[in-house]
Amino acid sequence: MPDPQISVLLATCNQAATLPDALASLRAQTLAAEHWELIVVNDGSTDPTAEILSRHAGWAQVIHQENRGLAASCNAGLERARGEYLARIDSDDLASPQWLEKIRVALEGVPDASCAVPDRYERDRTGQRQVRVDPGNLYSLIACGTLFRTELLRRIGGYRPCYWEEYDLYLRLRPLGRFLHVPDPLYIYRRHAASMTHSKEARLAGWRQLLGRWGEETLRAAGAHPDLEEVLR
Repeated sequence: MPDPQISVLLATCNQAATLPDALASLRAQTLAAEHWELIVVNDGSTDPTAEILSRHAGWAQVIHQENRGLAASCNAGLERARGEYLARIDSDDLASPQWLEKIRVALEGVPDASCAVPDRYERDRTGQRQVRVDPGNLYSLIACGTLFRTELLRRIGGYRPCYWEEYDLYLRLRPLGRFLHVPDPLYIYRRHAASMTHSKEARLAGWRQLLGRWGEETLRAAGAHPDLEEVLR
């Protein structure tokens, strides 16, 4: 059997309440199943995550590991990936049915691009709004929803432990090819109190960490964000 074209990576830890919905959104993809694979990394969950994943045996490739953190989980999935392209989804988010189909078409037609970034919906308890991303402002992007060239992710060393691991990754990827904008809201990002970025104090600490790693000049050149401005004041 030939390798799939896309590897979808889902790293999860103790999110059994939302994991079934994320998996259902992947089951509903319009891209034919033979063109993509699903790799789930269970990062030491102590809730019913393992039981939920056991129901998807034969469809999802599941890696169970002791808790090692998000970056290590993503790298475990990246190591297993067979696809030319890689896309991530979080276990508390959702993908639209045409997510994989549309971002694949966008990226495979532009060989000098390193990734394809779709617009998204952001959903919270008050409702849902559409967000138009700007590839020229890296801070308008999120960790998931993007389709990457797998080889390029490996070339830059994969994911590094960092609060803003997505910005750190995009900063390293940017010199290797342009970022394509897919003007369709293909990913649904759910904001809630348990999400990693809910705490402003934690976010600002993450920006200070990123500042120490990259410096002010590089961060300013990559885009604008109110939290970054607050840290730099």
